[in-house]
Amino acid sequence: MSKSKKILSLVLALVMAFGVFSICSFAAQTTPTGTVTITADNASVGNSETVTITVKASSAETFYAGPMSLPIEYDSTLFTLGTVTIADVFGAGVTEKITNTATAGKVILTVIPKTDGAPTAPNLNTETTIATITFTSDASNTGTGSFRIDTTDQKTAANPTGKFYIGSFDGSDPKTAELTTMGQTLNTTPVEVTVGAAAVPELVLTATGTTNGVKIDTHKTFGGTYAGAVYGFPQTAANTFKNTNYLSQNLEATNGGTLAFGTGFSGSGYGTGATVQVKSGDTVIATYVVVIFGDVNGDGLIATADVTLIKNAITTASIAPANSVKCMAANCHGTNATTYGKIMTNDVTFCKTFVGSPYSAKKFNTAGTVTVVTVAAAHYGITTNYA
Repeated sequence: MSKSKKILSLVLALVMAFGVFSICSFAAQTTPTGTVTITADNASVGNSETVTITVKASSAETFYAGPMSLPIEYDSTLFTLGTVTIADVFGAGVTEKITNTATAGKVILTVIPKTDGAPTAPNLNTETTIATITFTSDASNTGTGSFRIDTTDQKTAANPTGKFYIGSFDGSDPKTAELTTMGQTLNTTPVEVTVGAAAVPELVLTATGTTNGVKIDTHKTFGGTYAGAVYGFPQTAANTFKNTNYLSQNLEATNGGTLAFGTGFSGSGYGTGATVQVKSGDTVIATYVVVIFGDVNGDGLIATADVTLIKNAITTASIAPANSVKCMAANCHGTNATTYGKIMTNDVTFCKTFVGSPYSAKKFNTAGTVTVVTVAAAHYGITTNYA
């Protein structure tokens, strides 16, 4: 039996029997330097949530990885060990994988090339994934916990039973290569993950929305029906409000949330009455209503039908008495704050100027500059304001 095979057989026997190497160095050859990197898929998680830790190894020079042992420490008051998936470092079917989870707060990953089959030692000059590990955060405790290699237990000549090492071969074939050393310098940087209440997604403006002067008004809830009203979108074409593009361009959710859009009052198009749901996963966090000044019927167009509705509303309750969202859309002029409480002739005139014409320089947001808007009770039987 060759020298390398004897060494490898001895190493494997010792690992299987004791879980550690008792030999700290072999042939006197140049020792490469390896770096172990730990990353987390999230820097913060809520209680009872999962975080995935990825362990990788790399080197700035040629480093054919030999048997390795990586003791990973974690805060057991904040995290519970879940699944451990060790990669096929030396090839599928020829990588021996041992996970020692006996000690609370520490998991030891051991990866060894099998003597049978055709193992190949990876060159750590190309970063190599060693393992992925899932942890579940505590259901009630909060704080910041670290995931790190126990560098105080590195295998050296002075500490031959140390648990932290990556052996190095002098070639890519473990069957013929010499296992040169177990005592090289291995660096590691810990990663911290904060555990606390999950951040709640919120509706905010995109950079485009800010430039356009769009407003998210949480004062106008229409009796608590909505979390607020969104208005001030520019009309850039006759069909601006017929699809959701104008919403997705101007609005977004924070903290990993998503947005879902519902159609306007007419059931087609995304004009007045359209809804913007802020969601966290499948959970709806808040619902906002869209108001397009001039689009009273909510079909996503500012058209003759809207002019007629506004005109008729001056003398009759042609807009559903309880629908203050439509009333707000009809009150589209609003240059004089004293007339905010009524739908008047100037609203009709103002709406007419937009029918069939894209006015990119104008916006239907003028009426939104007043905090409280009161609809005339004599017309609509509404005694409360839009708030």
